[in-house]
This record gives sequence, C-alpha cells and structure tokens, in this order.
Amino acid sequence: MVDLRLHRREVKTALRRRDLVDAYFVGKFGLSPYQACAHGCTYCDGRAERYFIEGEFDRDIVVRSNIATVFERELRGQRERGIVFIGSGVSDAYQPPEAEENLMRSCARLLADRALPATVLTKSHLALRDLDLWSEVNRKAGFVFMVSLMTLDDDLRRVFEPHASTIDERLDALCAFKAQGCATGVAAMPFLPGLSDGDDQIRLLAEGLSALDVDFVIPGGLTLRPGRQKQFFLETLRSFRPDLLTLYERLYGEDRPSGAPLSAYGESVHRRAITTLLEAGLPIRMPHAVYHGRLPVYDEVHVLLQHMADLYAAHGRPVRRLREAQSRYSVWLLARKKVFNRRRSLRPGVIEWELKEMARTGALAELLANAKLGEFLRAVVLDGKLFDYRQMELV
Repeated sequence: MVDLRLHRREVKTALRRRDLVDAYFVGKFGLSPYQACAHGCTYCDGRAERYFIEGEFDRDIVVRSNIATVFERELRGQRERGIVFIGSGVSDAYQPPEAEENLMRSCARLLADRALPATVLTKSHLALRDLDLWSEVNRKAGFVFMVSLMTLDDDLRRVFEPHASTIDERLDALCAFKAQGCATGVAAMPFLPGLSDGDDQIRLLAEGLSALDVDFVIPGGLTLRPGRQKQFFLETLRSFRPDLLTLYERLYGEDRPSGAPLSAYGESVHRRAITTLLEAGLPIRMPHAVYHGRLPVYDEVHVLLQHMADLYAAHGRPVRRLREAQSRYSVWLLARKKVFNRRRSLRPGVIEWELKEMARTGALAELLANAKLGEFLRAVVLDGKLFDYRQMELV
C-alpha cells in the first residue's frame, strides 16, 4: 500500500438527494464519506478532470470527518422515505482509511436506529466489520450488499485494482451477507477490452456469481475520458500488455467526452454480457422483490417502469410504448414532487394517496396512454403484486 495523505474536512451537507430515484442502483439518497480512493483502480473514472480531485487520486484522500453528525441532522429533516445508496463511481466508502476512521460504522448505526433502508457498493471486504449493524438495518428496513467485480482473475485484479480486496475476499463477503439474509448484487464492471470481455470470461463470471446465489448482476463497460484518466490507464496497459494498445487506440480514439468506446463495440459487449447473465438466471437489475416496500409506491413504480423497459429490451421485446409511458409518468411524478416540496404543509403520503386513487379510477391508465399497462400497475399499486424479473410476469 502506498503512503496515504489524509485531508480531514468538515462538510456542510452529507446527503445527495434526487427528486427521481436512480433506477440503476435504486437509490433515493446518496452518501459518500470520502473523496478520492486509496484502492487505486487504474481505470477509475474519478481520475478524470471533471471531478476536480486535488493531488494524487489514490494518495490524497479527503476524509469527511463530520459526515455522521451532518448525516443525522439531515435525516431528521427528510420528508420522503427512501433507500440510502452508499457508494460512488469515484470513491469507496470502505477504502483502506475506513479501517481507522470508522465513519461507515457511525453511519450504519444511524440507519439502524432510524430503520432506514440502505445499499452499500464496495470493492472491500472491510464491510464485514459492520455486518452486525447492516444485518440490523436489513431486519428493520432492508439492506442490499453490492460488490464491484470485473473479473474472477485475481492476477488481473492485482494490475488494475492494486489495493482493493482480492476476488476471494469479495466473494466471501457476498456469501457472509447472503447468509445473514441480506440481498446481494454485483456491479460487473468495467469489462476491459481484450482482458476480461471475452465470451468465456464473462461466462465464467456469470456462472460463479450464479453459484453464489446473488440476487442480481449489473454489467457495464469501460469508459476512458480524455485526459488524466485515459492517460493513466494506458500507461498501466503499456507496462502490462503493450500488444493491446492498438486495440484501445481504435476503440477509444474518438476521445468522446463521456469516455465511451466505439458504439459498435460498446453495444456488442453489453449485448453479450446481458445474454450470458440471463442464460445463467441472473437478473440484470435489482429485482422488484428486493426494493418493494423500501420506497414510497410512487417511486417504486418509477423504478419498475424503467427496469421493465430495460428487461424487455434485453429479451428482444418492443419497448417504444413502454418508454413513452415511462416518460409520461416521470413528468407527472416530478410535477407532483415539486408541489410537495414547495408546500411544507402537505403531509408525507399525499402523492401515494393520489397515485392509488388514479389506479382505482383508471386515471393512471389514461396518464400512461396504455390501458394494459394501467391494469398491470393497478395490481402493483393496489394489490402489492410483484414483477418477477426472471419469469417476466406478475406474482
């Protein structure tokens, strides 16, 4: 491990709040106790200039020392219930400094005391230290443990994720949380071109995760933003596999601001990964049964509509009408939330009551311009039915 320089700073805000729940990781609120990351993953998007990280990304770590105090204050002021997502594409809540700082244990204690649902995404088995508290959160409100995992090859991990937990340690952590009754998921990303994106490699990863009975796996490809991130990654690649430089120059030569590769490659690896995961019986989104009841029903419907569109597309079904209905619903929901947030006199639950009335009267089907979908959501909203992501049907 390289010598770290810890910069302790007090923050004024702790929670990142979203009007519409992030359907990708199903988080209403975001929390990150650190900035930058000592795991030192060579591909990390956090190295890009757009994040304004000062110093060396994997050595100069900002410790948000008062985050638990601010977190507690902000929780008292929240009018809407929702899942707290702890993780970030540019930092890890359980990175090495956490072993001494214990910021996450303090935050977990608050979530357990207030019975609020949470999800943690990490590359570190250090999360096992707080298994007792996360199990309490799960019993009271629901908890999801997610691991970021791009490969089962630990030799590859040593090169591109040098200070993260080993593959076996992460798999052991998944098993431990699963044994305590927590839902588990994997962010299978990023697949590295020429290194971990082959059909056999993706299949082995899918089969290994299926054997662990994880609840879902979200696949993703590699992005290389022009500038520091791309340069650092290519320097590592030049030392490890110089024969692949030509491939990366071709795939990432357009230097897109997003860091995305050529569209044809990106679509190919995404399609192959999804096909392999589905064949292994692994949902590619957090299942409805996992987040059901952990969000207000209006947010649950928002997530479900987006997931259904993603799942139908993955199965080769038409999604145009579903996407249109999803857009109509999002516009309606945003408008209702703006009114709710302006009028502090409105009680929590007013939007949920309105949605249930719309489901009863058929107004929801009219809003969606889709009678069949309206009936489907009536069963979800009024009867508490669940959409099975494996069978693709209501249960």
